[in-house]
Amino acid sequence: MIALLLSLLFGLGIGLLYDGLTRPRLPDREESRLRRAQEFLVQAGLRDVTPRDFLLFSLGAGLTSGTLIQIILAWPLVSVLAFGLGLGAPLAYYVHRHDRRRALIQDALVEAIVQLRDMIRTGLSVAEALTTLAHQGPDVLRPEFATLAREMRLVGFETALVAMRERLADPVFDVVAASLLLNDRLGGRNVSQVLDSLAQATRAQLRVQQEMRAYQARNVLSARIVAAVPLVVLIGIRMLTPRYLAVFGDWPGQLVLAGCVVSVAVGYAAMLWLSRLPGESRVLA
Repeated sequence: MIALLLSLLFGLGIGLLYDGLTRPRLPDREESRLRRAQEFLVQAGLRDVTPRDFLLFSLGAGLTSGTLIQIILAWPLVSVLAFGLGLGAPLAYYVHRHDRRRALIQDALVEAIVQLRDMIRTGLSVAEALTTLAHQGPDVLRPEFATLAREMRLVGFETALVAMRERLADPVFDVVAASLLLNDRLGGRNVSQVLDSLAQATRAQLRVQQEMRAYQARNVLSARIVAAVPLVVLIGIRMLTPRYLAVFGDWPGQLVLAGCVVSVAVGYAAMLWLSRLPGESRVLA
């Protein structure tokens, strides 16, 4: 069984390598999907990871989980299903991490917008106010504003702000960047009013999202408990008194177990899907 999984992984690796060396330029639709996948990784905190790297990591996680289940239970069909679950585990984890990081950044952005508005009203220029945020802004965003201040001195205001917009990949900062760039190009005295309105609207939106996340957290916890209990009981009985599960040793028993695992996985995915929060598209991609 392990040899089969290793062979499949090796063959898939060879196929990906050949595909990467021989594939022509991607059509626009595939480029859009690849860009969205890369944007998701950036928002999850994986800036230096490409979609292909993430796929290979997921394959490794699936192979590891399948091998461990084969060693513990010695049921080949269940091990194959464990490989599939392990394959999707990194995606599930980083989807959750993406949502948490996005909420954290958006909370910090509201605070940064308010500070930026106040500093502009005191007479500082936009560039000076952004540089000040590198030292006095929210802790989460200080490294980003420090990078912005350094790049503004090297490549100019517009290029540095666009680079920060792409690093954060957040719809709230898309609007902030667009407002600051428009003010830099056309001038004007209303940028502080724009930032004030943006801060108020974003704060109200985040308040609603926090209430929805609290409701979602209860549903996710319930889904995890419902999915984990039968698997934990099954593994415990298999390790303590394996003769009680001898009926699952042949292929008909394996098919029954496979159906149980699939039903648990489908039920867990359905509970997560029903409790998901609506996504917010970026304003500028």
